[in-house]
Amino acid sequence: MHALTNQNHPTQLVFINDKQTITNSQVVADYFGKKHYNVLRKIDEIITDAPIEFTSTHFRVHAVKLRAGAVNRDSKIYEMTKDGFMFLVMGFTGAKAAELKINFINAFNEAQKRLSRTQHPFERQRMMFTWEGGKIVSSQPIDDDQFVTSRDKLVQYMREPRFLSLEQLLEISEAANQQIATLARLAEKKARLR
Repeated sequence: MHALTNQNHPTQLVFINDKQTITNSQVVADYFGKKHYNVLRKIDEIITDAPIEFTSTHFRVHAVKLRAGAVNRDSKIYEMTKDGFMFLVMGFTGAKAAELKINFINAFNEAQKRLSRTQHPFERQRMMFTWEGGKIVSSQPIDDDQFVTSRDKLVQYMREPRFLSLEQLLEISEAANQQIATLARLAEKKARLR
């Protein structure tokens, strides 16, 4: 099947791999109506000419077995990021190529949105669960700068070097001194009433 039939479903052009959106040289060749070996040759030229910092980040080669009639042969396929794709197809010209580039860009953007939606809620969210009798009875999100500890360990944490900044320690010291003064006044009032 020729990939040009996928123009109505551009998200099929791009895949989510690990934590990034990618496509590959075979999909590009099929979609743009080019021979795969020509696309491979173009990518090989890019890898030869462009800085390695760019190419190693945006192109990854994989060995694959291809079936050509009754014969299996070794070949390669390149995975590429959106930036790698853009660099590759810059030279593809014409109205049809422009339309296909736009479809690909939209596919990358849609896949990135899906990736963001699926990773964002879990990637950095911390939760605190309360268990009773082996069951979770409540849960609440915890910000990155929050921590949960016992009263006994709180003093240990405060003594840890670099756990809190000087400004935070001064704020805690001031709050503790205010609390001590309040408790001392209450104890003094109770002592007078006796």
